[in-house]
Amino acid sequence: MRASIVVLTLAASVPLQDQRITFEGIGPVRVGSLLADASRAAGEQLVEANDKPSGTEGCYHVHLKSSPTLLFMVEDGRITRVETADPHFRTHSGVRVGDSESEARRVYGRRLEITEHKYDESGHYMIVRSADRRYALVMETNGKEVVYIRAGFEPAAEYVEGCL
Repeated sequence: MRASIVVLTLAASVPLQDQRITFEGIGPVRVGSLLADASRAAGEQLVEANDKPSGTEGCYHVHLKSSPTLLFMVEDGRITRVETADPHFRTHSGVRVGDSESEARRVYGRRLEITEHKYDESGHYMIVRSADRRYALVMETNGKEVVYIRAGFEPAAEYVEGCL
């Protein structure tokens, strides 16, 4: 028990920009967490993102004041995904916004599932799924480079319009 408390404290003290996006979240902010628990783990309040429209009832986006470009989707009071268009954040394997499609292919190899983009005829969704298929990492591209990254629970990680 004591070791897990130390790990959580250390994770919370490392800036999120230095943490990696994983299937389960980023740093101390984990998908599945209640909003209050995620705020406590991050060491600061998660606030509603005013520039990201709320969609279906019970679904909205939040961010930390210290990291407004890193969004968390909340459904029914729980974090269900993390997302960003900010190149400062990397996936667990090191891919970030601005990296080429070929770099993402090199890093993820056969684990990638590539589908056509819903709105950009040149773009793609490059998807990596967890072994148990409960989680996904989605790298959205414009056909040349990664423009958006999102990860979390299925199917939330794959919602193209977020909460809409």
